[in-house]
Parts: sequence; C-alpha cells; structure tokens
Amino acid sequence: MSKKIIRWLHVDYYDTNETVQLRLHKSLKLWSFYVDLEECYGTFQTCKSVYDRILDLRIATPQIIINYGLYLEENKYYEDAFRAYEKGIALFKWPNVYDIWLTYLCKFVERYSDGSKLERARDLFEQCLEHCPAKFAKNLYLLYAKLEEQHGLDRRALKIYERATNAVEPKEKEEMFNIYIKRCGEMQGITATREIYEKAIESLEDERAIRDMCLRYADLERKLGEIDRARAIYSHCSQMCDPRIHNDFWQTWKEFEIKHGNEDTMREMLRIKRSVQATYNVQVNYMAAQMMAASMGEETSTTQAN
Repeated sequence: MSKKIIRWLHVDYYDTNETVQLRLHKSLKLWSFYVDLEECYGTFQTCKSVYDRILDLRIATPQIIINYGLYLEENKYYEDAFRAYEKGIALFKWPNVYDIWLTYLCKFVERYSDGSKLERARDLFEQCLEHCPAKFAKNLYLLYAKLEEQHGLDRRALKIYERATNAVEPKEKEEMFNIYIKRCGEMQGITATREIYEKAIESLEDERAIRDMCLRYADLERKLGEIDRARAIYSHCSQMCDPRIHNDFWQTWKEFEIKHGNEDTMREMLRIKRSVQATYNVQVNYMAAQMMAASMGEETSTTQAN
C-alpha cells in the first residue's frame, strides 16, 4: 500500500494542515446527507453500503450506529442489525457506548422473546456490565434481571438484583434494595428477605435510608412474631435517632413495647432513649465549644492586627 493511500486512510477531517480535497471523504456531514439520500431514493444494498463505509472510515457517531441497526431491522435483517451494533460497540468506550448497548440489548431480547437465545443474551449482558460505570448500571441490571425472571431461573434473577445493589450509584442503592426485597419476597417468601434487609442496613450510607430500612425490617419481624428480633433492630436503629428530631421513631418503639413488651422492656427502651439523648447533647456541646473557640481565635487575631 502506497504512502499516499495510507495517508488518505488515516487523515483527520479536522486537521487543517491537510488539504480540503484530502480530508473531504471523512466529512460526517456529507456522509449523513448521502445516507439520507440513499434511504429515500436508493435501494437497500446501496444504503447499506453507505452505512458500512461510514463504519469503515470510523467516523460514525453512536446515533448513526443506532440508525443503521434500526434500518436493517426494518428490512428484516436482524442478525445484520446485531452485527452493526457490535461494530459500533467496538468503536466507542463508556459512556458513549451506553445508548448502543441499551438499544442492542433491548432489540435482542425483543427479537428472541421466546427465550430461545437465552445463553447468548446472558453473554451479551455480561459483556456489557463488565466495564459499565455505576451511573449507567441500574437500567441494564433491571433489564437483565427481567430476562432471567421471564426465561431463566429465579435464583439467577435474585443474584443479578444482589449484584445491582453493589454496582449502582450510592443515591440509587436504596431503590435497588427495595426492588430486590420486593422480588425476593414474591419469589421465595418474606422470611428470605432478612439477609437483604441486614445487608441494606450495613451498606447504605444515608441515615434516613437506614432508619427507614430498620423500621421496615422491625415491622417484618413483628408480623412474623419474632418480638425479640424486632426489639434488637429498634435498639440498633436508636443510635442514629436524636429524640429531639426523630420523635416519631421513639413513639413507634414505645407503641411496640406497650403492645408486645412489659415493664422491664419499656424501662430499657427509656434508658436507651436517655443514653442516646445524652450522646447527642455531648456532640452538640462539643461542636458549640469548637465554634466558640474558633470565633475567639478570630477576634484575638483581629485585635492584634489593630
């Protein structure tokens, strides 16, 4: 291959050091006009050739890849459409590849909605999720789990939900745990959700989310007649419930003890409440002292400067 041809193949359209004539064949705008023209007035083969040429030149955008796949699908060339998506995936990295992956997976699952290509679909999801950033993980995991629920095994579906709780962004973890708990309860019964509640309480970072999860877990144990387990959960949750702010929690625990406890358990609950109140008072006093010390330091510095 001559140096001139190599130069022609690797030229950058935006390289102003090269002549316009040498760069023109990599103008995405012109190729887009060309493909629109072929879609309107050309044949399937001529239009496909233009799309393939765009891919060969490596100037395609994710949207062009998706358009190509949809065009092939409209003409009943399903496997060709899947190959087009795969070529596009090879061209881009995350996050630009997200829309291509999502379209590909949705179209593949839709095409083989009878579950006849389950193993192939699993392989595609695993490839997609291998390097998927947390920001884009939620929808993909939900789609994967739905596939397993419809055509695979409940056990595998629940494993995917479990993986999702570790893979999504922190702000999405609570929602993901709620979905996991709901699906597990429906598939294996509510007693099977205990481990999920415990994992959620351990791994969630937002105290509000942890409190809500503890209250739900305690209510579950109460309904199952596990009063001691419910009481232990209330005790654990109490450490993040300032009585001055979260009085509703303490009222819930009090009503629980009135209904299921006795004088000793009520006294223990009140003791814990006083202890938690004292802990928060110490923290508030410490913070106030720190702020006062900092303020006095600033005043001293100002006085010395004057």
